Amino acid sequence: MPLSEKQSGIKFSSFSQMRRSGLTSQTLSPLDHTVPKVYFTFYLSFPLKDPQRGVRSLQKGLANLTELLPFLTKDVAPSHDDDRDHDNVHCIQPPSAASQAIPMLRIRNHITESVRTMMDTATCTGIEDVRFSERYAPLPSVLDPGNSQPILRFVANVMTDGIILALTFNHRVSDGTGIGNVLEALSLCCQSDHPPLIPHQNDLQLRRQLLSPSRAVKQSVRDFAETYSPEQPFHCIEGDKWSTAMDRMAKELDTFRFRFSNQQAKSLKKACASLLTKGGSGDEPPSFLSCYDVMTALLTLSLRQSEGHKTTEEEDFTVAHVVNARSRMDPPYPPHYMGNMVTMAIVSQSGSADLVDISKASAAAKELGISEDELVQIANMAANMRRKLIGIDDQYVRGVLAHLQEQRDWSKTYIKGGDISYSSIRHLRVFDFDFGPELGKVADFRLFFGLLDKFCLVLPAGPGNDWDMQVSLDPIFQQVLRKNRLFRWALKH
Repeated sequence: MPLSEKQSGIKFSSFSQMRRSGLTSQTLSPLDHTVPKVYFTFYLSFPLKDPQRGVRSLQKGLANLTELLPFLTKDVAPSHDDDRDHDNVHCIQPPSAASQAIPMLRIRNHITESVRTMMDTATCTGIEDVRFSERYAPLPSVLDPGNSQPILRFVANVMTDGIILALTFNHRVSDGTGIGNVLEALSLCCQSDHPPLIPHQNDLQLRRQLLSPSRAVKQSVRDFAETYSPEQPFHCIEGDKWSTAMDRMAKELDTFRFRFSNQQAKSLKKACASLLTKGGSGDEPPSFLSCYDVMTALLTLSLRQSEGHKTTEEEDFTVAHVVNARSRMDPPYPPHYMGNMVTMAIVSQSGSADLVDISKASAAAKELGISEDELVQIANMAANMRRKLIGIDDQYVRGVLAHLQEQRDWSKTYIKGGDISYSSIRHLRVFDFDFGPELGKVADFRLFFGLLDKFCLVLPAGPGNDWDMQVSLDPIFQQVLRKNRLFRWALKH
């Protein structure tokens, strides 16, 4: 007999979890305060012959997970503890009565629908995006930031042929890598009847370490105004606008998903690397380029071409890349850390150096099948971005922590976006996670988010290793991009 949403939810049956994790609040780290006050939702599809057995496995697995990581059942809220150094601090605290009324896992039955519902909506309008979220997600993308908010919630959407598992998480508590760690831990918990040993149980301790002055290094000569601002990038949720943010943005932006060929990416990387040379101004090119560097540069150029070069030479242009700082510290910060450990690399057109040997471009471009000018622009853009990423090292990250500690108002320390912004979770091994015999492995992955124009997400690498990407765009602009010759070249297999 199918489980109804009312009778199947995993609720807070007692206060034992809260006692185990401590009743005192835990201040969010300085980096947690730099990200927007929004929720993201991951959707994972599991084609199954017996979805009800899959539901029971998820219930068992999530019970194990919250036993191991009870802080996941808590809330994010404004801190009322006395902080003499900072204003507008947020913390992790026991769940409010309103949050306790929302089960950690709800079951929604869609007896006439297929898991293909998710697979068939890769590209959708903003309105379709919102309606999908309302139907399948546990929480909306925006809640009142002044209230106590759940850290995360799950919904198992039971279809005729499987389950779509939706996980909505508060970005103030975790970045994409961190939630990937949560999903990996959940997969391990679904495999066994007993909670496994996992390295994530010291997460709050790691978060506290980022609050320590010993983690910071004074960087008085560095100006972080380029990457941090008192204005948050999602202007639609400022002030009292949060309640209508999604509906308003849904009318303006569509989600466009596409796959760039991995073979084209490798060919383009090789061609761009062959062009690198010492710049006339004495600037040294990076020692290597990655496929990420060249494919994001290609998409940036395609978007610029599709705009018709509306900007003038006098107007500057910026591209922003979210950077995972875990591996950039020395020693590296634990990869299993679930909190926010990101900063931003911003490359401006005016600040870019000439790092390409133009004399080599003709033959390489002809072999690829793109224009010489396009190859030169892509190589130069990719090289400048890679140089910026190389500069984000241990000293830089510690300097960021010092800069943030020096700011009085932590509600005005947002990371900046660019004219085009990129974030990558390609490294998440979502398709390798084994959720046990009842669920198996993930068949498809979706992440819907439409609050920022020209915000591109590089999604986890799936079978075939192509570059699975999606971008939020104006609907008319999207149609122009689809017809762009360079963009279409990258899609070829």
